[in-house]
Amino acid sequence: MKLSHLLRAVILAAVLLPIAGAQTLDGDFLNHENEEPLIFDVSEYDRTWITGDTDNDATVDYALRLDEYGQKFLEAVDFNRDGKMDDFYFYHDGALKREELDTNYDGRIDLWIFLHRGVYVEAYHRDTDYDGVVDLIKEFGGP
Repeated sequence: MKLSHLLRAVILAAVLLPIAGAQTLDGDFLNHENEEPLIFDVSEYDRTWITGDTDNDATVDYALRLDEYGQKFLEAVDFNRDGKMDDFYFYHDGALKREELDTNYDGRIDLWIFLHRGVYVEAYHRDTDYDGVVDLIKEFGGP
């Protein structure tokens, strides 16, 4: 299942990279201090979240939090259906800004994909050895 999760992220990047504009990575993508902490445990999603059980196994595997204007703010998905969220999507003004993935399902993020206008991949950061430290950074576009 790990491979299919990584493959999905690679396919997303492969589809979006050819259309990536000449934008540079914007500094506020990296400012996480005003965001809510990630919730991996599906039992911790309270009534402030819209939750779903997409495979009807009586376990939450999708959660959505809206901002004060009713637009998407944060989404979480349990991709491998193990009871822990592993895909997180961050939005600003309704546009997808960043996706964070736990590709090896150890409860820690190891891939960050940064987007511009919710469509164009600007960069990705990767913890390739799963030690909690980003050791691969790839930025697209140019000055």
